[in-house]
Amino acid sequence: MPDQNIATLIDRLLNGSITPAEKEFLAKWIAYDSDEKELHSMMERAWSDFKPGQNLPAEKAGQLLESILHRAKENDTAQPKAIHGDRIGWRPSIRAYQWAAAVLLFVIVTGVGFYFLRKQPGAIPTAIARRDVLPPAASNAVLTLANGQTIVLDSAGKGNIAIQRTTAIIKQGDGDIAYRTTGKTDDIEYNTLTVPRGSRIAHVTLSDGTRVWLNAGSSLRYPVSFNGQDRQVSVTGESYFEVAQDKAHPFVVSKGNCAIKVLGTHFNVNAYDEEEKIKVTLLEGSVKVISGAGNNLLLPGQMAVMNAGQKMEILENADIERVMAWKNGYFNFANADIRTVLRELSRWYDLELVFDDVTNEKFHVEIRRDIPLSKVLSILEMTDKVHFNISGKKVTVTH
Repeated sequence: MPDQNIATLIDRLLNGSITPAEKEFLAKWIAYDSDEKELHSMMERAWSDFKPGQNLPAEKAGQLLESILHRAKENDTAQPKAIHGDRIGWRPSIRAYQWAAAVLLFVIVTGVGFYFLRKQPGAIPTAIARRDVLPPAASNAVLTLANGQTIVLDSAGKGNIAIQRTTAIIKQGDGDIAYRTTGKTDDIEYNTLTVPRGSRIAHVTLSDGTRVWLNAGSSLRYPVSFNGQDRQVSVTGESYFEVAQDKAHPFVVSKGNCAIKVLGTHFNVNAYDEEEKIKVTLLEGSVKVISGAGNNLLLPGQMAVMNAGQKMEILENADIERVMAWKNGYFNFANADIRTVLRELSRWYDLELVFDDVTNEKFHVEIRRDIPLSKVLSILEMTDKVHFNISGKKVTVTH
């Protein structure tokens, strides 16, 4: 791509108008830079000077861009010069733009994961042991039927995998399962779909047409067919729901003393037992969130946060991209402490965590979930505030 077009993308990155496709292209384009040592050094200096976050003030962004291009000028003496009247001026080269784009992406934290997808063997810091942990290659989800029988979904063939009274359970071509009911029954029987730690996301379509995605370390208990006044299910972990419309039969999701009541909508529930708070984020429609003696009606873009005492707080303008990052193939952390970050990593990679020391550093980063653990940890180590050692699936954290 011509360097002037890259410069345009950098401008869009700084003013916030860059599209996701352009952002992804820019991040991948950076990967062709060969001077990794110098680029790595620039990133460390940028981190120290500007403390990356979700937004970079325009003034600081300009200062950072100027310092990068100045550094590039010092290292780019062989590049052609542009003549302006009677003056000879330096024209930023492709490499200068690569450095600028790479460091700005790192500081703004929009595509840092792509930078570490290079294949150079020396890209992983020596502080991380040679043995690595790969991301889950398959869904290890287990379906427990009403009679207690269990089915490991990856081991089941396509087509009908079970019949529960008038309902067939079908494994589809993409590995997802769907319930097809041909008649009503007075009995209510429950199935449970469990997605263990170290498993890829699982997806199920319930008998009413509601679609549910489950993150690693999650489970969903639901009726084989809905025949009551309400459509009631219960969750642990994290799930994303696209609820089928049925005004006569509200859909209710419960977790302990919390409940989410909807008619038809899209929302995300984060309710891991090891997390201090339950979070419900609404993407479309409306939901009523009930916690203890109180309840609130959420609007799109809002998040309900409930603590162990069932006290509810409503947050406006939730970061939907960050909330849904898990479903879209990313880790996305904003002002997160190292324990929060590593708990999420441990569910995905199925890790045992040992904390020898803890840093108060907050992390602002988005990283792809389909890369080895060592590459994820190498990104976190760039703060120089935390270090890791991998032994099998045991990760020791030091300050």
